Amino acid sequence: MENNTPLIQYTTVSDSVYLWIKNAIIQGDFKPGEHIAQETLTKKLGVSRTPVRDAIKRLEAEGLLITKPHCGAVVFQLSRENLNEIYEVRILMEQYCATRTCMKASDEEINAIEAINLRMLSFSNTSKEFMQLDRQFHSLLCTLSGCTNTVEILEGLWNKCDSFKSIYYSLEGRVNDTLSEHTRIVQGLRKRDIAATKEAISAHLKDVVNSVGAYVNFS
Repeated sequence: MENNTPLIQYTTVSDSVYLWIKNAIIQGDFKPGEHIAQETLTKKLGVSRTPVRDAIKRLEAEGLLITKPHCGAVVFQLSRENLNEIYEVRILMEQYCATRTCMKASDEEINAIEAINLRMLSFSNTSKEFMQLDRQFHSLLCTLSGCTNTVEILEGLWNKCDSFKSIYYSLEGRVNDTLSEHTRIVQGLRKRDIAATKEAISAHLKDVVNSVGAYVNFS
């Protein structure tokens, strides 16, 4: 008998604390540069230190919080200007790499890119694994181009994207959007259609810009 019951998510205290802090950052309740005091949060949320500490570490890994000496965790400066600049440059560089991957990648290598996208089906959009696999998808796509200098620069851009991707994957429906857009990229590669591949990359990354830009309360 087929089970269509949706999976239950956010069942742990750490998950709940993580989502509460994350939403407070996205909605502007915590201001850029504001110190996140663990003691204050434990009292406010009525939890122990451990889930608060775990949530803060997770948000630091995603780039929404940063650690400063003698201060602890503070809220990252999210800005529309940074979002637009980072993704505009990323689109151009990933298209540059994809053009060469289109021309030189073997069918087996394209299968490997597709396999990463298929693995993403096993994880929810809020899991660390989903974001890691998304990063692997784009990394392999670009690495197969042989453009090592460009990929090295992209590594820095991908790191800067983590905070925006964390927000993007909090939004409803983004799992299916991402998987569908990745599929379009793979289809372009299989057909050796450079124009279609470049357009699919642009549409995929612009969706992040438009979705996050519409949702975040930028200061």
